[in-house]
Amino acid sequence: MSRKFRNLGPETHELVETAPIPLLHEIFEYRGSDTEPEIAIEWPATEEEEEWRAVLLGQLNASPADDLRPIEDRCRRIRSLARGKGPTSLEHVANERRSHEELEEFDAQLDALCRSAWLFLRYPEDFEDAEAFHAARQYRDFGKMYDSFEVNVETAARIDAGEIDEDALASLLTAKLELPSRVTIRSLDLPRTQNHPASVMVIVRHGGPLSSVLNHKDNGMRSPIYFRPPNEATLIWTPAERTMEICGPAPKVRKLLGDGFAEVVLKADLSSKPLSWRRYDLSRFRKSLTLPLPSWDDVDVSAARLIEVELRLGNWARRLALRVTIDDDIEAVAQRYLGGDRILKHAEGFSRLAVAVRYGLPGSKKERSFEISFGDTRSNLQSKTEAEQRDLGYRLLQFWGILDRLQPLDQGEISSFLPVLLRLHDLPEDEIAGGMIRQHGLDPKRLIQAGILDLRRKQNIVLIDDEDDFGDVETGAMSGQGQAAIAGLHGEDLGSVPLEDIRQYVIRRDWLEENLLAALKPLIGRAGIEHLDGDLIHLGRWRTADAEIPIYFARRLDQARILQRLDVVLRSRQDGGIGIVLTAAVTPFTHLGPNVVLPLGDLLNHGQIDDAAKSVMFDRFKAGRWLARGGSEVTLARVGPLSAMLYIPGLAPLPVSGTKQIRIIERLITAYRSGAVEVRTGTLIEGTGVRSPRDAWPSETRDSVAGVYFENHRQSFWRLKTAHLPGTT
Repeated sequence: MSRKFRNLGPETHELVETAPIPLLHEIFEYRGSDTEPEIAIEWPATEEEEEWRAVLLGQLNASPADDLRPIEDRCRRIRSLARGKGPTSLEHVANERRSHEELEEFDAQLDALCRSAWLFLRYPEDFEDAEAFHAARQYRDFGKMYDSFEVNVETAARIDAGEIDEDALASLLTAKLELPSRVTIRSLDLPRTQNHPASVMVIVRHGGPLSSVLNHKDNGMRSPIYFRPPNEATLIWTPAERTMEICGPAPKVRKLLGDGFAEVVLKADLSSKPLSWRRYDLSRFRKSLTLPLPSWDDVDVSAARLIEVELRLGNWARRLALRVTIDDDIEAVAQRYLGGDRILKHAEGFSRLAVAVRYGLPGSKKERSFEISFGDTRSNLQSKTEAEQRDLGYRLLQFWGILDRLQPLDQGEISSFLPVLLRLHDLPEDEIAGGMIRQHGLDPKRLIQAGILDLRRKQNIVLIDDEDDFGDVETGAMSGQGQAAIAGLHGEDLGSVPLEDIRQYVIRRDWLEENLLAALKPLIGRAGIEHLDGDLIHLGRWRTADAEIPIYFARRLDQARILQRLDVVLRSRQDGGIGIVLTAAVTPFTHLGPNVVLPLGDLLNHGQIDDAAKSVMFDRFKAGRWLARGGSEVTLARVGPLSAMLYIPGLAPLPVSGTKQIRIIERLITAYRSGAVEVRTGTLIEGTGVRSPRDAWPSETRDSVAGVYFENHRQSFWRLKTAHLPGTT
């Protein structure tokens, strides 16, 4: 079977070569929906198995590649649960959901592939649950889709999936998420494994905002198809650790799902014991290893001393640990044997700390004690069996400013920070230095609490510019409170810089986008996010009195390569109609694909978006939509020294960037206007350094420009592609 099958996907090809023939009948005759293309298959009559498979592959390959896409997706899903740990997920779900007789039929299948196909074809909902179970433990590797919370509840008893009031949880989430359609809940018990305690998994499926696409019919007509895209989030509750791990693409859904589960299932009082985001601020220990005592009336904390500290020196591969007793002063011991605060100066970070606590309760003569240990992402409090010690431990961590709660920005903060949040969104990289954040007037700690930033590391090389020196310098250990030493590249002492300025943070773009969507709500209403590209989001359709306008949100339009890449993406969606591209940064380009570009800064009123912005946005859209169709005449409009827009009536505007592209388009337009129309290749590329006009465009955008806006009409001659215009041949 060495023949190449160009239209077949690899999953379909592999399944045809390996699956039993009766199973292939079922898989290829299965249709997931009425809109799925029908593939005409005349089943081979030969009894020779290898010949049978070759004939089937040939028939499938004769179908268009687009029509084969649903089959490829089906084969991929079936095969994914037949490999690795997939069969374990299948078996667990089947054992939980199917009857004894059905399990016997499941077990009787020939192999893992057949069992996967059996569950897919007969019980598709159970198959989807097995997929969620299979993926759940892998989500820890996807920080953009993952949050973890600690829950301070009275009991760590196991909650079985059957005990969860799914209707109550679904009703609460439907209301909190303001969904027009009801949430679907599916629960599953997760058994104890070598690496994980017993848990319960809750799968939440809900519809997104109403969306639509234009369907191009066989007769050439177009009509909209309205639908709600399916969204899914998964929660894993581990009673032994009192932790919730929540996976899903929307940060707001993750937070509300955690709150709802704690309220409905765990009966937690979130007003007095809110969920604790698993983040700990250890910065206080850079100043001192001594902890103050609280003066509370309901509990007498007589001692709270740091008894263990584990430092990372220079980098996380070097570790220094010190442990003492509660009766020792760890700071004095460190001073005597290790040089005291010199340890803190040279520390890259803390990987583990432990605090011994002694306390007494009113009416009790007995003094009690316990130990709290923690790092930057977890503590041992959730494993404490006594609620009294858990409560006191959480109170102490909050009192010392160590425990960080997830505190999303409120609407007032979003409005106040909006211009800066837009600039953060438009940054080319995900990492940002603390100095830049402070220049914008923001507090990095507040953004960390809001989930928008994560502390990554300290910069090793920074740029300084003062009267005595300019250039790169190396940063060293702490030289004083809040200061880090700096040295020239030859080791010379150059003083110090604020520690906060050289800390490196990483932007959590999911939470940032969530806050920006909240700010855009007056403009776009309730919208969902569809990522079309790493720099382009589709926000749905804006409904006006006489139109439905696609709305997009783009970033980094000041970079020519990204601009042209997004232009290709948007031109491929022009059947959706003329739309609006919102952008965080100011850009000279007024159009992108068949869309009007609107910088959000033009719509802000003292940093806020109000109802007046709607009319401004619509007026700007109406003024620019004619040019979004190409305008009324062929022209190249300069928008900067090295930027221009090509307008050809009937075609989406084309951004043109750089000297090479501009020279080529200008020469083609000059020929078009002179009546000569065509330009010889050598004349067209003179002074550009390219071998062909199409080579002036990046490889990923080349095919969407050459042959669309200009063409190689005959050998060695090029012209603008204007044959569709009146009076042009």
